Amino acid sequence: MNNILITGASSGIGAELARSLSARGDSLFLTARSQEKLDALGLSAPSLAIDLTAPGASAKVVESATAALGQVDVTVHCAGIGLIKPAADTTDAEFTQVMNTNTRAAFLLARDACKAMAAAKKGLFITIPGILGKAPMRNAAAYVASKYAVTGLVKCLAQEYQRSGLRFCLFHFGGVDTPFWDNIQMAVQRDKMIPAATAAALILQAIDAPPHLVLSEVVMQPDSHQLV
Repeated sequence: MNNILITGASSGIGAELARSLSARGDSLFLTARSQEKLDALGLSAPSLAIDLTAPGASAKVVESATAALGQVDVTVHCAGIGLIKPAADTTDAEFTQVMNTNTRAAFLLARDACKAMAAAKKGLFITIPGILGKAPMRNAAAYVASKYAVTGLVKCLAQEYQRSGLRFCLFHFGGVDTPFWDNIQMAVQRDKMIPAATAAALILQAIDAPPHLVLSEVVMQPDSHQLV
């Protein structure tokens, strides 16, 4: 069993993964912006409500998780926001918010979590840039930019920590049926999307891979809407 830190754990893939890992006995530390939503999961895992874009938030998360679990073996970063909007209509404030939440927060968390895991000479960092971290899509320039940056970030970290015992995994899911879509103004067929439980099950496979193997990149898309 592993000691696992999950961000964005209150809904979607993060919540499904937390439930699955808790059910099989892994030790978890959960974060999201809403303590109410974390509590609603009904899990006994320690948790922290925090905005990862706040100054010092990533360090606080890693320190709190380490204090609660003893050490962090796996970090799964699921937190993020969406923006589907033509570039011509995207404001400076919207672009800044998307980059701050999806890219800067991912960088800070990865920086602090990898330092902690490298000290133990083992660890796995997983994040979910999604298919738009690998393929462009019209009317999503700001969001695509934020997710392409995450893909590049993690690939660079994999090189920097190549001899430290750390592994890195990117999940490029296309169209997962989560609350992400609740406020997105775009016509989609949610019944044709990837179920969040299916996405979480694939992440479990990465966590369970033997330590000498790396499931470095995984692509899964709905058959009806493939971008790559």
